[in-house]
Formats: sequence, C-alpha cells, structure tokens
Amino acid sequence: MTFRTDSKAIVSIAVRQLAESVRRQGGLGSSLNAGITGNEGTKIHGDFANYADRDFPGHQLFSEITLQTSVQSDSLPFHLLVQGRCDMVAISPEGRVTLIEVKGFRGHARSIPQDGDPVHLAQALIYSHMLFDSDFFDSQGFATQEIDVQLRYIAFESGETHIVQNSWTREALTSHFLQICAAFTKAMVPLYEHRFTRNELNQKASFPYEQLRDGQRQMMQEVIAAVRDKAVLFVQAPTGIGKTMATLYPAIKAQANGLTNQIFYLTPTRSQRKIAESTLDDLESQGFYIRSLTLRAKEQICLSPEHFCDIKQCPYAIRYYEQLQDALEKSYEHRRLLPEDVQALAKAHNLCPFEFSLALMPTVDVVICDYNYIFNPRIRFQNFLADPKQRYTLLVDEAHNLARRSREMFSAVLTISGLLALRKGLAQCRPEPGNDRRIHDSACLSSDRLIQSLTQFRELLLGTDAQATESALYEELKAHHPVKRDQFLATKSLPPRLLAEVATLAGIMTRFFADHPEFPGRQAMMIPYFDLLYFLRVSERYYSDSYITTWRTGEREELYMTLLALDASTLLTDIYRDQSPVVFFSATLSPLPYYTSLLDARTTTERPEIVNLPSPFQKERRLVICYEAHSLRYGDRSQSMASIARLIRDVAGLRKGHYLVFSPSFYYQRQLARALSDLKAQDIEFLAQPQRMTDKQKNAFLARFQEARSVKSLVGLTVIGSLFNEGVDLVGEELTGVIVIGTGIPGMSPERDILRQYYDAKTGSGFEYAYVWPGFNRVTQAAGRLIRSEDDFGIVLLIDDRYGRSDYRQLIPEDWSAHHIENRDECLEVIDMFWKDYN
Repeated sequence: MTFRTDSKAIVSIAVRQLAESVRRQGGLGSSLNAGITGNEGTKIHGDFANYADRDFPGHQLFSEITLQTSVQSDSLPFHLLVQGRCDMVAISPEGRVTLIEVKGFRGHARSIPQDGDPVHLAQALIYSHMLFDSDFFDSQGFATQEIDVQLRYIAFESGETHIVQNSWTREALTSHFLQICAAFTKAMVPLYEHRFTRNELNQKASFPYEQLRDGQRQMMQEVIAAVRDKAVLFVQAPTGIGKTMATLYPAIKAQANGLTNQIFYLTPTRSQRKIAESTLDDLESQGFYIRSLTLRAKEQICLSPEHFCDIKQCPYAIRYYEQLQDALEKSYEHRRLLPEDVQALAKAHNLCPFEFSLALMPTVDVVICDYNYIFNPRIRFQNFLADPKQRYTLLVDEAHNLARRSREMFSAVLTISGLLALRKGLAQCRPEPGNDRRIHDSACLSSDRLIQSLTQFRELLLGTDAQATESALYEELKAHHPVKRDQFLATKSLPPRLLAEVATLAGIMTRFFADHPEFPGRQAMMIPYFDLLYFLRVSERYYSDSYITTWRTGEREELYMTLLALDASTLLTDIYRDQSPVVFFSATLSPLPYYTSLLDARTTTERPEIVNLPSPFQKERRLVICYEAHSLRYGDRSQSMASIARLIRDVAGLRKGHYLVFSPSFYYQRQLARALSDLKAQDIEFLAQPQRMTDKQKNAFLARFQEARSVKSLVGLTVIGSLFNEGVDLVGEELTGVIVIGTGIPGMSPERDILRQYYDAKTGSGFEYAYVWPGFNRVTQAAGRLIRSEDDFGIVLLIDDRYGRSDYRQLIPEDWSAHHIENRDECLEVIDMFWKDYN
C-alpha cells in the first residue's frame, strides 16, 4: 500500500510480507504453513494465548501487541513503514523479556529446521527490533539491551510443542532489520519508479483515437464513476461500441489518479485477451505507460510436463525462491508480459512459469486473465484479493458467461475412480511399523469405507426402482428429501454419515502426506486429494439452501457425487461487494434483471448502476426475421425437417455467400445434413461441425469462410451453444447470414429441472431461469456473429413458432426491428427484397 506525505510517498508493508519477500528460501515444496489452514492457525494461536500462563508461570504476559516502525533514507524515493502484531511478550519475575512467535505445523517436529524456518525467524527478529523501537519498555518502567526470541511450533493434531530460542542484543536486531529492509527496498525501487512514471504520463495522455464511437463516451463516464464510487455497474453494449477501450481507458485514468491500484481485465476467451493486449498497445502509442501481465493456465505453460506440479521433483520448482528476485528484476525490461515472455523468463531462471506469473502479479498495472483467478475458490488469488488494503478494479468482459460458469466454480465432485487412485497410491507406500504405519492403515480403512459408500449408491442407481425404494440406503436418505430418476439421485443435503467419512479421510490424508513428502505414486494422488479437500471445503463453507447433493452413474462403473450449486449469486457477491468496484459488461445481458440477479445477490436491496446502450451500426444493414411456421419442440422436430432443409437451400440461393446454420443439437444436425444432401443442391457447399472438434478442425472450418466468395454459397452447419456461438469474428463477405433453428433451450435433465424448481420457489419464474433465458442468450450470441463492424451486413433467420409468443417478443431487442412471418413465400420475398435494396 502506498500513500503520500508532504515530501515523500510512504510504502506500507506487513511484517510477514517483508520477511517472506526477503528470507524465503528453497523450492515450492518448502511450505511456510506446514499444511495448516488459516482457520487452523487461528485456533492454534487462540489456544496458546488462553493457556500461556501454564508455559510462563509468574510472568507478565502481553498478547497481540501492535507495533510499527519506519525506515527513512535520502537514497530512497519513499519512506518504508513496517507494521504488524507480535503474538506475545512475556516478562519474567526477574525482568527477563521473551518475545514469542507462534507457528502451527502438521506431521513430525523433525521436519522443522534446527534454527526454525528462515521466514519465521525473520518475522520474530523484526518484531523484536520493533519492540525495542516502540515505547513498550518505557511503559513497563525498565530498560534492557537484550531479549530472548522464541519460535514456538505447535502441532495441530497433538499439541506437541517444539521450541527454537536464542538471545539477541538490541544492536544485533537493528543490524538484522536494516539488512532485510535494504534487500526489500532494492527490489521495491524499480516498482515504485515504474508507478511514479506511470501516474505522471497516464494523467497527461489522451484518448488514442480521433473520434469516440456512439455510446463510448457514456460508457467511459459510467466506468470511471463506478471506480471512483467503488460501485457495481452493469453495461449491455452491442458489438461495435468499443467495450474493451471503453473500460480500460477510464480505469487506467482512474489508476493514474489514485482511485485504484490494480486493474483485472477478466475474459473467458484467448481471442478477447489478445484484443485487450492490443488495446493497451493502442493506449501506449498515444503516450500511456502500462505494464500488463496475461495469465495462462499452468498446464499450457508448464516447462516440464513429465513433472507436472510435482514440486518435489520438478527442476523448475526445487530451487524456485533462490532465483525469483533476479527474474523479477529482469521482468522490468517488459511492459507487455505475455505468456510467452513469462515462459522465457522462467526458463532462463529455472522457475515454474505459473508460480512466476503469480509473483509478477503485484508488479503490474493490468492483469488480463480468466474469471477463475478472481472468482473460483479453488484457484483465486485468495491472499491478495482478500487483503482489505488492496484496492483493485474488476472489469468483467462477456459477463453472461460468468453467470453460467459461477455455478460450476462453486460445485464440487467426488468420483469412485478418484478415490480408487488414492487407495492405489496408499498401497504403493508401506511405512515401517509404528505411528507412521498406524496413520497409513487408518487412511486405507477410511478410503475403503468411503469407496464402499459410493459403491452402494451406484448399486442403488443401477437397480430397479422397486429395489431402490425398498433398500436400507434409500430409507436412510428419506430425511434428506430424495429425488430419483433413471441413474440419478438428488437430496437437499449431504447425509451426515457421508460427510463424516469425507472429513475423516481428508484429515487422515493430510496428515499422511505431511509425514510422507516423497514416495512412488504420490504425484498421481494429488488431483483426487485436492478434489477431496475441495469437496469438504464446499460442504463446510458454502453449502446452503441453494445447493443439492447429486449422484449420477457414468461409464466403466463410475459414480459422480456432486455438491451442486443451483445459485452462486451470494457467493460471487461476497467476493467483490464492499471490496472492489466491478463492471460487468457484454453485448448480451438480456434480460438484464436475469443477469443482475445471477451476478449480484444484493441487486434488490442495493440496486447497481445499469446502462443499456443502443447499437452504433445502421439498422438497414441487417434483416432479422422470426419465421414462425414450425414447432421446434423436441417431439415435433422431425415433422418440419424437410421443410426447413428446403428453406435453408432457398435462402442460401437468393444471394451467393457464406451462411452459418445453428441446430438445436448434434443429433438434429446429422438429420438436417441428410435432408440437405437429399436435395442435391449443386450451387451450395455444406460443411458440418463434428461433435468433438479439435482446434485444428475449427481453424480449418473458419478458414473456409475467410476465403474469397466463390460461385457457390457456403453453408456451415454448427450447433447452438457450441464452438461457434461466440468468440468468432467473420467480417464483411466472410459471413452473409445466420440461421438459428429453435430457441436455444438447453436439453432436459434432472439437474436442470431441479434448477427450475429452485427458481420457481425463489422467484416464481423457474422455467425462464432454467430454460428460456439461458436459451435465448445462446440465440443472441449466435445472431451476434453477423454484425461485427460498420462494414458488415446480412440476414438473421430465427426459426420457431415460439418467437411469436408474447414472452419471446419481449426478449427480442428493439433495435433488431424483427419481422414476424409465418408464410414461407413471404419469408423468402422479404429476404430477396432486402438483398435488392442493399445492392
């Protein structure tokens, strides 16, 4: 945190952060926390404070002493302010002073270094110096030049205590403190100088384009107001507004003026990340000074796939902290840190690229990344984002996708195959008789018990309904309101017996891994172990009335046990409300009340700012027809297949060009492809998207559309909600028309029907929440492929009789100026007239 006095800026840092930044050594496998969670650490500290008088009889005890000190030097461009709270100070009857720093650990005390962890020791020594620098001794009425510094390690499970204690003079403590501060300030100066230059230049720099687009000025004004007021803003801005610039430009201006420290630009697609990077380049061309980092998934930038996340063996992990500072210093030669740059720097310094990305994050102005890094509790930057001193702004692009993905983020899954992988790993490690063997055997028994429980559920689902309802297991579940369908079961809550088995196994496995950091097969156990921990975390921290527990069978005797989030709005809102300004923006946030309720749980009591901008493009360049002659409900689809195939042929024949046809499913697409083939249309070429399409196939598919227009029309068959629904930019003659068959409604499933029931009870609009609105979003996304720039033109044809209903008419944007037509000849005539008028 940085703020200014009349002369120099003051850089504030916590004692723990200062110690970690300078004294952390070794590799990624040398855990500072020794397997202890934040809540467990709090309990250890609380228990110690409550019973400290037993360890220090007759002593005066002082807990949680707040301390601070500053470092000032003419050679530094800032003052350094160090702050923290030491755990305890004890004064003996003889006047001997002991400062105690408490740390928790799992496993054996023999794993603790002889002199304590260097970071823990540095923390204790910094606190000791700060104690001398405070008025503590004056307030107690005595003086001393020496203090005992004690590191007290306490085992979480057993309470076993391991003590490292030495005496330090005031002079030695001061020398040690200044050495640490010198190392820290050396690393801090390049960052401070960058930010000083950034603010100076970015305050002066102007908008990079000669003209603002229609709606862009209003959007920028709303964004900077949201950052200033720490508000929640929803913006529905059609393609062409220039949303990326309209969010980044005002946010960077706000940053330069001290309204926010860091900007996170969140987007789910790599193509949109590249647009964000290009936007920053455009700003720099006009005099802005911006240091950015683009994050990529760890498996995509891993330098040693054969050791993937095996931090005990990976050559890029085992000495990570020894070369980290040199790599960070070298990184200041880059202002646009792309994944390739991060990977190259990491390779040159033998660092894990992903962990290096995280270390770079506090040093940049803009972070471009996926939603997961902010909102997914398994991945998010918890320590950084939860710090109340951090001031950051969230710019959430394509926000309609976050609404869908948030339920997945807060759901957890356990599988029989994952548990069997754990059990297999346990079988490969056979400790010697003793305490280690007892823990190992307990882990085996606990995993066997949970595997057996899940196996019982699988047998329940695979049996007949009569067998199921008569089983003892089903009787046990009745208190949890079970819902059973074919090979599917759901309850409102997780049965306590199962939860206890999960918690027991998670605890034993954590102890087992702490005791056995290396053995054959350990790496293969990590993913199922993390799944187990997350399952327990969701059950304990997040599970509420907005969750259900489901069991579903899979191939090869698989069973999936899922804690399924039906509504993650409260969990999302708790992450950003009262913590940071957030701008949710997309071209398709319709209906807005639906998306605001999914992304902001407080929308009814603390109404967010909402902006709905019109399209900047001429309406005359696009024709939208709702063709209402056919029912595309599941049971009716076969009746209209031939007619729709002929309509597609005739529409593509009215004007030679490139067309995308979105089918309601891959099964429907295969039937449609046969019907089109039967027509033997000589002047049309058809392409079909395979159900499992690779990136290479996708690029080849799009390349056909990017070829010059030929004598034949090109019709690409794809599926609504699949790869080509969004993130595809076909401009000008590359795309002439979009045809959407159906209303995009998701397929029926027990989970989605329970979702309908949940929102029926909550809002009275369950079918809309579960089916209609997410389906229509797919339709608008598909239609949005057509007009991507002011030079684009073409037709959108929506085929389904439901588009004539009042509820669907209300969903269709006004600026579409849609024609509602039931007659086939009239439909073709209107399209023909559009092309004649356009030509």
